[in-house]
Amino acid sequence: MYKISPFTPLFFNPSTDTSGINSRYIQVFSPSDEIMLQVITRSESRTITGKIIDVVTGTETDITWSVWSLNSTDKLYYKVITDLNDGYYQIDINGSMSNVFRVTSNANELADTTLIQYTMKDNRGRQDVVFWISEIQHFFDFRVHGGFKDEDWSFGVENEQFTDANYNMCEVYSHEKTNKTFTMGNSCGCPVWFAELLNRILSCSHVYFNGERYMRLDSSTPEMSILMEGYKGYVFKQALTATNFVDYSETENLLKIRRVGNEDTFRKVSNKLLTV
Repeated sequence: MYKISPFTPLFFNPSTDTSGINSRYIQVFSPSDEIMLQVITRSESRTITGKIIDVVTGTETDITWSVWSLNSTDKLYYKVITDLNDGYYQIDINGSMSNVFRVTSNANELADTTLIQYTMKDNRGRQDVVFWISEIQHFFDFRVHGGFKDEDWSFGVENEQFTDANYNMCEVYSHEKTNKTFTMGNSCGCPVWFAELLNRILSCSHVYFNGERYMRLDSSTPEMSILMEGYKGYVFKQALTATNFVDYSETENLLKIRRVGNEDTFRKVSNKLLTV
């Protein structure tokens, strides 16, 4: 058998919900985004095939997979798709078609999106994805419409205070924190699988929103808002907290997600659009 990794940032399983109106939302990527496809085989004898299909022209480009052995019987087929021309595409993996997605280099449109990049510190936590291949760490890219609204900030503190016999108070320790709510979806909303993937992504050890590291706040999960009854497009809100702890690997991770060395690629760092 084989399985398309559920961490792949494209949707391959059509909804079985036949009621209501389908969302008009089309997923957007920048040409510089790295769309990681992963297929994991378990004692599978069939060859894994793949195609990139230009929806407008009908042109099909075969995917040349890289293959990595997980053990004596299981393999990982993977491919990073990047530098596509502006247009509309689908991915075909062994006859299973992804939803249509769009690649655009329009900076104005990309400014309304957030690039979410995610990885794990090792391969031990999951059996349905591989983040470290041949001792090289890989990040997935998932781009969505949405961002952080100023009105959705909140603040907290963890502290301990001491009062002596004369009622003089002093701060024993104090550490502030900033919590933010991420809003996902535009005026058309987005499909429900976006929230499913976001919830899965936040189980990873390292998650970056436009280059800034966050983690889910406590046990929060995406909260759904219905735009219109019977319309299958939704807006989701997810409570997050900024991760200020920096370990020895953080600098290396920031270099990896920025793909330092790539030229003429779209970046969004610290709320400023940059071309480096």
